[in-house]
Amino acid sequence: MSVQAELKKDLVSPSDKFQYPFYVGITGGYGTTTWNQLVSRNFTAAMVLSTPIGVEEGGAAWGLFAGYEFIPTFAVEASYLRYPSAKIVFSPMSIFAFDMGSTQFSSKTEMLALSGKFMVLVPYTTIRAYSSAGAAGIHRNDFVNNTWTPSAVFGVGFNYNLTPRVMLEIGADYATGSGQSELDPAEDYIPFTYAVFGRIAYRF
Repeated sequence: MSVQAELKKDLVSPSDKFQYPFYVGITGGYGTTTWNQLVSRNFTAAMVLSTPIGVEEGGAAWGLFAGYEFIPTFAVEASYLRYPSAKIVFSPMSIFAFDMGSTQFSSKTEMLALSGKFMVLVPYTTIRAYSSAGAAGIHRNDFVNNTWTPSAVFGVGFNYNLTPRVMLEIGADYATGSGQSELDPAEDYIPFTYAVFGRIAYRF
């Protein structure tokens, strides 16, 4: 085998593709919260008093991430993701309108997460399919409530090392929220979140 052929083989070998264990990158895609789960499909007088009558949510999401690959099939990753703001609308006859003096508000949501990432190589390629699970904190921020809540986050996707130092990824994740049964459920609701995204990272 010629020296040129040997060099070409080395460039695409898995040992080269995964030789840099640290990586940092940026995330961009579509994300949404789940405030619409509070909107009643049965507009009785009692429900209109307590729950929102409309929600506008979903749109561009962005974030940052960093990780360390202990082996090519397992990594630990920290991430931050900012979701688009949600607009929540209430009836003028609602308890919310009576208490807050307004029929709507805008809520911001962001998430910090630490996950374990389990990867398998797609046969005859250096593409890896992955699933991830971890602990997260979801931050709801608006004039009604400003709080961090513990959560669990789960993800799936594929990544590929374009070069030994540049990694591309597509994926999706889901994080759990929380809610309480009360007269004004929007007061303490923490939205569940969904995101579909693309990522680019630099390895070193």
